[in-house]
Amino acid sequence: MKDAQRVILDRQLEAAVRAAIAQASDEKLERKEHESLAKRMSCSLETSQVRGLENVAFTTDKISDITDLIKRSVGRDRKREGWAKDDLGSDLIAALKALRSEAERIVEKLPDFLGPVKDPDLPRGVHLELCRELVKHLASDYLFLKAPER
Repeated sequence: MKDAQRVILDRQLEAAVRAAIAQASDEKLERKEHESLAKRMSCSLETSQVRGLENVAFTTDKISDITDLIKRSVGRDRKREGWAKDDLGSDLIAALKALRSEAERIVEKLPDFLGPVKDPDLPRGVHLELCRELVKHLASDYLFLKAPER
């Protein structure tokens, strides 16, 4: 019986986390928090660079892989026409890092009955999912802004 209860609690925790991440993502989208970042990306980056960022964000298990890609891209941008233009890469890294506190708030707000089941790595996992959500929104805004006029 204990195993069945654990499975139920794990599923409830997973559902609560997914719902909280979705809500946080939707709220940021409604407030258009990162709209200016997407506009700057559309003026500075090629589609392949944005797709590369998306690919890393959705295939890695580490936030540092995402930030390392951006740092490498900034470092390679000697002419300051892409990732380094107007501190675009640095601002994106700051936005990704700022999601850490959002992740911690989400984990803290999880229902108390799920408390003993909480994984100590849960805040990092939530942070990674929030980073993925941000990259997804930035990529869609970028593509929308780069779309040819109809």
